[in-house]
Amino acid sequence: MPIGTAIFAATTAFQLVKEGCALYKEVKGVAGQVKEIYDEINSQFAGKKVSKEQAKVIAKEKERIQEVAKADPTEVVFKIGDNLGLMFDAFDTLEAIFWQQERDAKKVQSKDVSLKRMALKRILIRNKLQSMHSEIKHQMIYESPPELGSLWSDFEAMRDKIEAEQKTAREIQEHEDELELKRKDALMREARDMSIDAGVAFAALLFLGWIMWQIKVQTAARASFWVT
Repeated sequence: MPIGTAIFAATTAFQLVKEGCALYKEVKGVAGQVKEIYDEINSQFAGKKVSKEQAKVIAKEKERIQEVAKADPTEVVFKIGDNLGLMFDAFDTLEAIFWQQERDAKKVQSKDVSLKRMALKRILIRNKLQSMHSEIKHQMIYESPPELGSLWSDFEAMRDKIEAEQKTAREIQEHEDELELKRKDALMREARDMSIDAGVAFAALLFLGWIMWQIKVQTAARASFWVT
């Protein structure tokens, strides 16, 4: 997955989690309090002349409160959980992309690839992800009903477990990469040594052939001398 697609998925899920938390907080606050909220709205405009536009705004707000009151808190929590999972999945995808880039950075890069630019891009995106992570954590634990804090704790515990597993997997992969690199270096050295040995052997054969040719020429010359 391209980096841009993963970032878009992360930020979209992040925004949906924020909206879900705000909705859940309002659902819990509105439950069983619709009449009281209506009375409070009406009291704010009691004895005041209300324009048509203001009346429309008031009516629209009352309709919104009715819709909020109809919302099922359990469904809202499930939706928050789904979006939170999507956000973490996008985070993990980006981490996988960055790790692959770090592996690729150890290889020879073409001249048009800026390693510094790649590193800076990873830093900026990681900072953004950490900021989003902190904001959602704060909202769910400190600004929402307690059950959302519990939901966050469960997700965070699962994420820590997955990160630990991924760290172990990366360490194993890095070790295997190192062994593979050593194996390739050994094969290249062996091929180079064999090439040198073959060159030496070929030169020796040429030298031996030259000597045999010289002996043959000299023998032929002596034979010709005695004949004459």
